[in-house]
Amino acid sequence: MPRPPVKAQSLADALAARIADGGFATGSWLPSERELAHEYSADRSTVRRALRILGDRGIVSVTSGTGARVGSDGTLHRAADDVTQQVGTWRGFHISATKSGHEAYTETTVTDVTADLPVAQGLGVPTGTLVLQRARRQGIIGDGCVQLSTSYIRQDVADELPILRETDTGPGGMYSRMEEIGYRLHFEETVTCRLPDEREQKQLEITPAQPVLVLWRRCYDQHGRILDLTHRVIVGEHHELVYRYDSTT
Repeated sequence: MPRPPVKAQSLADALAARIADGGFATGSWLPSERELAHEYSADRSTVRRALRILGDRGIVSVTSGTGARVGSDGTLHRAADDVTQQVGTWRGFHISATKSGHEAYTETTVTDVTADLPVAQGLGVPTGTLVLQRARRQGIIGDGCVQLSTSYIRQDVADELPILRETDTGPGGMYSRMEEIGYRLHFEETVTCRLPDEREQKQLEITPAQPVLVLWRRCYDQHGRILDLTHRVIVGEHHELVYRYDSTT
């Protein structure tokens, strides 16, 4: 059995990280095989295999005799980023989109709803409890909607922060508003994969055969109380999830 191309995989991962962080803009050409071989102290066969790996992952389009172009056949988006920190006026999705050279958009609706069983269990409240719902449709300008994100917030938290009932909650979003009044936030997230339902197909403009990533995230305060529950549905193709952790427990 042949050994896996460890060097090529490592180089592919390094190039993918540079692309995702905006080191190479969408539509731009990567350096030549010779230039990459020199920069990464690798032979050209390793570079060629690394580019093929990126092509198979849909990050670049490789044309024989021409080179590798970023995102021509599908752009890699970092669909989840560090929500624990504010960078400029944003957290999470907008930060990751900007880092990868894209302009993100968010469409938000806010309403009160009664918690169904999954939401009630996630928030730790009785079924039928009135909660604040913030439903967001988020995407990349020129590339369409890539995720649906719906947050369910306890009414006592919404009462403390009336701005959570506004579509625009200000720089850093609702988590920054929570921190401003003294909450120290902790997050827990679960991820699964499945095929989309009819509503998701329509809103995300995808086919029934395109898988989606489904995330449930709880936000806790410093006392372990659940403040909000966020449900996200992300188009799986050409997206990766990125998580950052610290050493605290």
